[in-house]
Amino acid sequence: MASKRALLPLRTFTGPHCSRRPPSLARPTPRALPIRPHAPTTSPLQRRWKSTDHTPSPLPINPTNAKPPTTPSPPPIKPYSYEDILSLTHAPTAHTLLIDVRTPAETARGRIPTAQQLDITGHPDGLFLSEEEFEERFGWPKPGPGVELVFYCKAGVRSRVAARMAREAGWRAGEFGGSWDEWVGRGGRVERG
Repeated sequence: MASKRALLPLRTFTGPHCSRRPPSLARPTPRALPIRPHAPTTSPLQRRWKSTDHTPSPLPINPTNAKPPTTPSPPPIKPYSYEDILSLTHAPTAHTLLIDVRTPAETARGRIPTAQQLDITGHPDGLFLSEEEFEERFGWPKPGPGVELVFYCKAGVRSRVAARMAREAGWRAGEFGGSWDEWVGRGGRVERG
């Protein structure tokens, strides 16, 4: 253990009242740096950059296409009511096709007259198949591009998805929102088989 006498000089020379420090605790004296006026240093690359004008030139605006080009949006899905579907079943047209997107087990209990069956749950790629594959898989010819496809299901959820898919594939699409539940509830004629 160090003696009290060895600590005494340390206390004496390091107190706030003392300006002198022992050599072991002496602070190094700062070196005097020459005072020079501040001159900004630039590299040759910076000088080259500053020597040329880098302000962007305004792009010419062509008044004929001032707005950015947009892709045409597909036509909206047409909503069909019970009365619209009723008239389709009484007088079917070549330009409108009614499609039942329920499963075969659901369509076995009945369907709306003149409707074709396309199980959208079991065959989600059905609308994107070639004509040969479509007819082989579903047993009826694939509708042409000018035909409007009107979809229905049990409650309207699958028919909405099928209508969006048909619109994506290039058809005009419609949807019977009330679907099978409304058709049966309002006493619509049911076709079996």
